[in-house]
Order: sequence, then C-alpha cells, then structure tokens
Amino acid sequence: MKKYLSIVLAMLFVLGFAASAFAVHADIPSETQAVVAGGATQITLGGEIRVRYDWRHVGFNDNLPDTSFFNERIRLGLEAKMSPNTTGYIQLTSNSDRSDPDNLVMGAGGSTGAKIYDAAYSTGAFGGYLGNEFKGSLAIRQMWILHTGTGLLGINSGIKIGHMPLMLGSGLFFDHTYYGDDAFVGFLLPDKYWELDGVAIKFREGQGGTGTVNLSNGAAAYAFIASYKPSKDTAFGFDATYVDAQNFTEVASATATYPNVHLWNFGLRANTAYEGFTFKIDGEFQTGEIDQRYGAAAGTVPNLKLGGYAVQAGVGYVGEVTAPVKLDLEFAYGSGDNGHDKNRNDTFITSQGPESTFGDPYRSKGIQGPYVYNYRTPNASGNVTGGLQNTWYIRLGANADLAKDWNADLALYYLQAVNVPDATTVATAAASAGYGLISPYFGLGNNIGTTTPPNHDIGFEVDYRLTYKIDKGLQTWIEGGYLWAGDFYRQVTAVAKGASPSDAFTTRLGIQLNF
Repeated sequence: MKKYLSIVLAMLFVLGFAASAFAVHADIPSETQAVVAGGATQITLGGEIRVRYDWRHVGFNDNLPDTSFFNERIRLGLEAKMSPNTTGYIQLTSNSDRSDPDNLVMGAGGSTGAKIYDAAYSTGAFGGYLGNEFKGSLAIRQMWILHTGTGLLGINSGIKIGHMPLMLGSGLFFDHTYYGDDAFVGFLLPDKYWELDGVAIKFREGQGGTGTVNLSNGAAAYAFIASYKPSKDTAFGFDATYVDAQNFTEVASATATYPNVHLWNFGLRANTAYEGFTFKIDGEFQTGEIDQRYGAAAGTVPNLKLGGYAVQAGVGYVGEVTAPVKLDLEFAYGSGDNGHDKNRNDTFITSQGPESTFGDPYRSKGIQGPYVYNYRTPNASGNVTGGLQNTWYIRLGANADLAKDWNADLALYYLQAVNVPDATTVATAAASAGYGLISPYFGLGNNIGTTTPPNHDIGFEVDYRLTYKIDKGLQTWIEGGYLWAGDFYRQVTAVAKGASPSDAFTTRLGIQLNF
C-alpha cells in the first residue's frame, strides 16, 4: 500500500499534468518594448533580474539551526510577432542544476554544485580567495508558436504548440506556471462569450527497466476546457483532465511491479462581482486507479482506487466603508484518506509549482498561500508544495495601497488536518509494519504513539508582503509568514514524544528589475 501511494504522488509531483484556458495564450511581460521592426515583423525583447535574501526556521525543532542565503535569477524573453495572427516566443531562465533550479545561490556558482572552486573548471581564482567563476547556466522556460484567425474553421480559432506555462482553473489541482510543460493547445472562440480548449501534454517519453524487462514509461495528459464569460465580472468554467502514465517505476528486475496510473480530474468553477463584492467558488473531483500488470502473480496485488476532491469558496469586498483596504474571506477543503481501506486512497492529488504568488488578495492565482505551510513545511499528507491535501482552512485577508508606490498584503489562516489516524489504524500499523501504513496516508513520522495521540490542529499562520516601487520597472519587497504550530506537528517532528513542536517562520527580502 505504501509503495502504491508513493508511486502516484511521485508521478504527479515529478511529472505534473493538465492545462488551462486561462494560461495558454500569453505569458509575456507587459513592460516589454519593440526593439526591431522590419516590415510587418516586430521583435520584442524583455526580461528581469532578481536578487533575494531568504531566512527560514521550518524544522519544528528549536535544536535545528536557522537557514539563510542570498539567491539570484535572470530571465530573458524574445517575442517575434510575424503578423496580427502569428506569434512566437522564447524565454530563457538561469539554471543551477539544483533542487531549486533557477535560484542561483550566492557563493555557489557555475555547475560545480556547492563547491566554490572545482579544478575541472578553469574560471576559479587561486590563492587566498576563491570565486571568479561563471554563474550558472541557461535553461528554456518557454518556447511556443501561437496562431489565431478565422481561416481554419471559419470562426475565431487558434493553436499554440511548444513549451509553455500551464494552469488548470484557479490552480487547486494543478499549477505549472513556474517552469511549464510541453503541450499542444487548440481553441475555438464561437462568440465573444465562449471559449473551448483541447489540450494534449507530454510529460515523459522513453523506456524503463533493463535486462529481460523493457517497457514504455511514457506519461501524458489530455484536457477539455469550456469557459463562458457573459460579462467582464462574471465567468463560468468546466474542465475534464485525464492523466495516463504507463509502467511508471523503473526497477531493473523481472519480478518488480510496473503500475499504470489512470487519473481523471473534473473541475467546475464560477466567479462574479456585485456592488463592491467579489464571489468565487471552485470544486474539483477525482476518480481513477493505479493498476499493476507486470511482476506479481495475477490477483495478488489489487488495483488502488483514487477518489479525492476539493472545494474553495471566497468573497472579497472593497467599497466606501473599507476603501482603500480590500478585504477577503475564504474557505478551502481538500480531502484526505482515513487509512481504513488499503486498496483505496481518497487524498486530493495535486501538482504545484515551487514558488508562491502570494500577494493576490482575491486568490485568482489559486491557493498559493498559506506561505509557510504550503511552501516550506510538509503538509498534512507529508508533501512540501502539496497544496490543498488533507487540509481545510479559513483565510481572512487584507490588501491596501498605503501610499503612492507602497502596497501591503496581510493574511491570517486557521489550518486543520482533515484526517489523522485513529486508534485502530495506529494499532494495525504498529502490529504489521511499524508505522508504514500511517505515513503515506497522513505524512506522519514515527513519533506517533500512546504519548503522542493524533491531532487535527495544524495551527494558525500569518503571511505578509510589503512592496515598494522604487522606479520604473524596479521594485523591492519583504514577505514571509509565521506558523504557530499546532499539536498535529508533534506527530511529524524529531522532538521527543509528547513534546511541543517549535513554530515555523520565514522572511524573504527581494529586489527585482523588469525591462
């Protein structure tokens, strides 16, 4: 059971899946300017330079040291507009070949990992001080062709093909706007209210296994998206996404298992506005299974059924009473598994990027907060950047322009785990295989026991961001969060059984130039 859940979570987090009509047509900074114009062709360059300082204490244990470092990033984009109907776009980003690829840590340059100097590279300085080396390398974040017009089908339609940022709806299920995926998008605009999209995404192509076993391990997703927008303030959307991953594991053994993953995600959402109020709701439902076709004897390993779901609803307000402060209240719920059926997993499966877009008071970019819980600590299913899994929360937020060029964003979260193991599950796990049955369902370590009873209380978190626009294209900010850890984290930390976990917090300073 533990192996199967680990397989699906690994597949979804490493590969990612799905797409969105709301993110497939452009991701080009608005500040760019044309630098070359030859006839009807226009070439546009744009980019950004960013430097940040990051300070974290996220281990829930006072004995663990804080972490702090500076990091840097560049992005450079080129848009080729051949005609009003045809556009090509290329965007390069810095790359360090690390777990956080586009953030280049100061003091660790080139492709030498954490080493300051490597004799295999001739750029390092000799003597009392090291350094004097190239900084990282470049990777392709975007490269796509977009064509729109009426010539293909007689109505407004288009295609977009290449590598591009993708997101499904508000990002509850999937948000890959940070690195992007290889995809083909076809869309129809029957009138000014409707848009229909068909999306095919390729995550992986190749073969796995060695020796007597050599199997295809390709992975892909297919999505249909329909959106209806009767006015500028009101919109409705539906999407259906199918994820197919074949023979996912790559174990060099004829007796190993090679499961196939088949997952469906259905989303339905709506938003509107009325007299200063904004309303939104997003519901997601999942079904499917993981089946095993190779290795074990027939019938010995049953299929694992999937059945997660999630809902997010919010209301915002700005008007004469609150102006210039914008307020919002939000509730979100992502299912978790109760651990009772080893052949079924009801955790809401997600695939989220590694960075927060915190600062959007109406959450139109998804559930990117809570900042600490979602991006710096394991969630209630044991995944960092896991999103809305086995979690429900209430959010109260406020955003305001404090003065010219100054903006502040503040949010308070109350967080709870949906499921924690009951006494029967704990006893079964302890009697069979330690805590192996508990861990994949609940993200819990081996601290659980009679002195550390399971607890739903994740805690309270406050997030903040203060932004100052220094000059045209240049801004600086301070952002972060503080999580007052609840007793849920007694079960996942390295502190002694029964001890209280320490709080988690992080602060980040940044400066960025867009051009």
